[in-house]
Amino acid sequence: MSLVISMNDKKVLPTDNKEVSAPINWGEFSTLFSKQGLDYGLEVTNDLEELADHVHRAWILGVNHLWSLLEEGHIVEGGYSKEKRLSHVAMCTPYQWLSREDQLKDIYTIKDILSKKEWLKLGGEFYESEFLKYNIGW
Repeated sequence: MSLVISMNDKKVLPTDNKEVSAPINWGEFSTLFSKQGLDYGLEVTNDLEELADHVHRAWILGVNHLWSLLEEGHIVEGGYSKEKRLSHVAMCTPYQWLSREDQLKDIYTIKDILSKKEWLKLGGEFYESEFLKYNIGW
């Protein structure tokens, strides 16, 4: 999968000059990658499980990009603890290998990105009871 970040989202990406670059907002940064994965996925499927796989693969690209930026000296707003990195390492696995709870987090990310109308058109209401069961929502 090829992932291209649009220039419209450059404000989320750090500048090349670490001294003037604002800290990386991980929420915005990871959402940017998730949106790109969703956009790509919507070109080939309307199945929410398959779309979640695209979102997850794009998120993995994002977290790997974050790690590269951290090695270059950039920082994450609010910090990036060893525990947070380890939790991200654990999530860098194929979507199919994730626990159902973690799969649902990727599906919830799709819900968060889409409008309510788009979510319902894709059959998102099917997942609402599972979100409640696992207490997923942000």
